[in-house]
Amino acid sequence: MGAVGGLVRGQRTPPLPLAWHWSWLPVRDGVAVLVAGGAAVASGIGHPYWAMVSALAPLGVRGVTGQLGRAVHRVVGTLLGLLPAAALLALDLRGVALVLVIAVLQFVTELMVGRNYGLALLFITPLALLMGQTAHHVPAGGLILDRGVETVVGSLVGVAVLASVHRYGRRVLHR
Repeated sequence: MGAVGGLVRGQRTPPLPLAWHWSWLPVRDGVAVLVAGGAAVASGIGHPYWAMVSALAPLGVRGVTGQLGRAVHRVVGTLLGLLPAAALLALDLRGVALVLVIAVLQFVTELMVGRNYGLALLFITPLALLMGQTAHHVPAGGLILDRGVETVVGSLVGVAVLASVHRYGRRVLHR
């Protein structure tokens, strides 16, 4: 029986003990975000938050192999996803048509993201770019270029941070 069910029936449940421990993971993630965002801003790209998200994507997975795989999925999936994004942006959809395409992309994304992150990015990429068009119409060419470059920059930063942390961790373990 869950604790909520016991509360509804008026039963007392023992309090759950909370365990606190220190972790370097937030520091690692913060460094990745700052470096990726700084690199994107320094290069003059228009959407530095895309680089920041791409730097964090591989860090959210356990194990170095999984993290490197996630970085590759992020880059390849996004770059391939720019093809349908370019086609959909070329249609210059507005109003109800734009909302319907976004709804379909969201539905397919939800079906795919749990199965294969790289494949899901084929739908996430056009979804993200089209959703931005609902608030403020932007020419497609610059948008496509920004998304591709910032994804590569952010993913490279994420992998560099992973390599640094992994190398440092191995040195500490050998001491």
